Amino acid sequence: MAFEKDAITEANKIMEKYDTCDPYKLARKSGCIVLYADLGPVNHAQRDYFKRINIITLNTRSDNNLQKYSLAHELGHVVLHRGFSTAFFRQTSGRKMINWAEKDANEFAMQIMLAQFSSEDRSHMTNYELLEAMGLDQNLIDYV
Repeated sequence: MAFEKDAITEANKIMEKYDTCDPYKLARKSGCIVLYADLGPVNHAQRDYFKRINIITLNTRSDNNLQKYSLAHELGHVVLHRGFSTAFFRQTSGRKMINWAEKDANEFAMQIMLAQFSSEDRSHMTNYELLEAMGLDQNLIDYV
């Protein structure tokens, strides 16, 4: 059941299994198809499940950093929320408005993104500096 999976544990498992923290490599090795399309000004990414294939579409309006995070986020849904519909990763005004599935996927994605830094680098940076180094918005601070 989806509720029983811990996002951080599952992110670490998939990175260890495929020996990478690159979301693009993780998606490919997990059998996901990654596409690009204009999803409008609010949606960052979309995940579809069709004939047992996970298809992740990234918004061409997003910069490379947000696309990378969005891919990790949607991969979190693939790993954590099998059988649940989680169609769009959207820009929201605050964390309080985010449901449990989105929180899980954000925790999963942030774990993947943080893995690009050594533990020594992380110990010398504030959470805000880490987000800045990743090129991500500070509204994700709660997930660092």
